Amino acid sequence: MDIQISKDRMKISMVTGLDAMSRLITFKNAGGMGTQVPILAKRLEWKGFEIRIDETHDFDILHLHNPMPNFIPLIKRAKKNGKPVIMHARHIPELVKGGFKFDKLLYPIFDRYSKWLYNQADTIVCATPYVKRWMEKNGAESELVVIPNGVDCERFAPDEEKGRIFRKKHGFDEKFIIFSVGLVIPRKGVRDFIEVAKNLEDRNDFQFVWIGSTESGLKKADISDATENTEFIGHVPFNEMNGVYSGGNIFFFPTYAESYGNALFEAAAAGKPLLIRNIGVYKDWFKNGVNCLKGKSVGEYVSHIKTLSENGELRERLEEGAIKLAEEHDIDKTVDMLSDLYRGLEK
Repeated sequence: MDIQISKDRMKISMVTGLDAMSRLITFKNAGGMGTQVPILAKRLEWKGFEIRIDETHDFDILHLHNPMPNFIPLIKRAKKNGKPVIMHARHIPELVKGGFKFDKLLYPIFDRYSKWLYNQADTIVCATPYVKRWMEKNGAESELVVIPNGVDCERFAPDEEKGRIFRKKHGFDEKFIIFSVGLVIPRKGVRDFIEVAKNLEDRNDFQFVWIGSTESGLKKADISDATENTEFIGHVPFNEMNGVYSGGNIFFFPTYAESYGNALFEAAAAGKPLLIRNIGVYKDWFKNGVNCLKGKSVGEYVSHIKTLSENGELRERLEEGAIKLAEEHDIDKTVDMLSDLYRGLEK
């Protein structure tokens, strides 16, 4: 393809589709994409780029952050005009399972569609090596680059005062808080979260807290049997999330599938001990006993939580490991990698 790049300030069209979706569906939580893309845009502006979110009338590079079918004409137009197309692989087919209504019907359709769509891009940005391996296994012919989503370590740095405010607001002052952040959907491991809390119901000092809601079109997890030591407090605005992370004691992330997991890295930046499910996406960066503890069953999670609550030395080691990992994924490094990717297309 004969790539055409303007000689002036490079214009990047970052397309999420959230603006169009918000006109049809009311949603509280735009997810990691909705919070991260504006941060990336601002910092890329500092690097000298002109970033336009969901504006597609004039651009040098088209950077899609969502695999929506209505983007297909946009991709074709970009290619016809010699404009590079970058597709961010934020959604892979396994995320449909336990996430969307009618997921069993949708999965094989989305699986075939994804394999076709990603090959329409010139470059695929993979958030993790795991996603890159998925692309390779499923016949991706586009250029593949691994660029982590990144976390704003400054925004999510530990803040005792904000943590105290969060605790006081919800009456958790003296509790040892085991918490998670995410949509209340089966894929996120909500049922395991509830079962773990049930197994630790005798610990009056423990409080299990889930932050997040569900949205139209998603499959809601059953929380009807949650015990008194578990509280689902719903959506918390993004600008208040540092108080959540700073106020908790253990971040428990029993998700069954992710392409990255922004909340996990935000908790890491806040210096929380991490308890996560042992799944393939976290094989490369998360090391059991170094920057997290891993488990696969309710019994393992219960055991790990008891150990963490009693072993201050282990908690401190995992806190240090989590912060170090978050620093390796600082969003400024992501911006540098994206900048290099964009600039490389000028050559």
